[in-house]
Amino acid sequence: MKILTRSLRAILSLAILIAAFPASAQIFYKVEGNGLATPSYLFGTHHMAPADFLDSFKQLPEVMEQTQAVVGEIDMTGNPMQLQMDMAPYMMAPSDSTLSQLVTPEVLADMSAKFKPLAPMEGMELAMFEPMRPMVVTTIVSLTMVQKSMPGFDPSQQLDMRFQKLYKEAGKKVIPLETAKQQAELLYCSVPIARQLETLRESLDNPEKIEQQAEKLNASYIKQDLDALFQLTREEDDQPEFMIALLDRRNHNWMQQLPSIMSEQPSLIVVGALHLAGEEGLVNLLRSAGYTVTPVE
Repeated sequence: MKILTRSLRAILSLAILIAAFPASAQIFYKVEGNGLATPSYLFGTHHMAPADFLDSFKQLPEVMEQTQAVVGEIDMTGNPMQLQMDMAPYMMAPSDSTLSQLVTPEVLADMSAKFKPLAPMEGMELAMFEPMRPMVVTTIVSLTMVQKSMPGFDPSQQLDMRFQKLYKEAGKKVIPLETAKQQAELLYCSVPIARQLETLRESLDNPEKIEQQAEKLNASYIKQDLDALFQLTREEDDQPEFMIALLDRRNHNWMQQLPSIMSEQPSLIVVGALHLAGEEGLVNLLRSAGYTVTPVE
């Protein structure tokens, strides 16, 4: 798959753009057996999903009442400034690899002109991101195009954060599977700078491609077809090691933590939908570990 397509999925935290639709047997699962005294649950989300999406799942309030903890990729309930400070070092480019050092002045001027209409705020210039890794700018362009394809979407109502806030307000635990630093290092440092630059230039040249890709992912998610989503992430992938790190390796790392978490208290595990899919997805890994994993109807 082209680097742009692959990076877009990373930027979108490997989950799918959605709108409200009926409950899905493919993104909401019950986990029981293998010694668990009380069942836990697994819910596939997208970090930019609208909050009212939760209303589509009629059994969700009861599940949230029964479970004592929500398990997420990172803890999103802390101080936002601290979260940014934790991630910031991984967003900065090496001193010899800033944008002006990676391309000629002529190319940089061309990139700057193409970035201006894609910036999320009027007056924002590419020069503001001079010390940062190209992936940071690709992230900004991608999110701008994604939001363009979703009129009315409110990014302040992140579904993952909503889950965590509801549990915290109820005096329940919020358990992260990884730190913000770990996630930032993965997203911004796993791909070599040269390939990040290639991705950025491609995204600036073809911003509509991002929107089209988001629409494809959205259509598959609306159908609640995890198999189709999984195939979209794997087809024509010219850098499989990146997807392995982004999906498979993280799933296996999480499987080192989930058994003890679920045994200590019934939990609702809330992660990006694509972490559920495929042979290396959490649904299959939990079943292989001896758990009974069944769709919540």
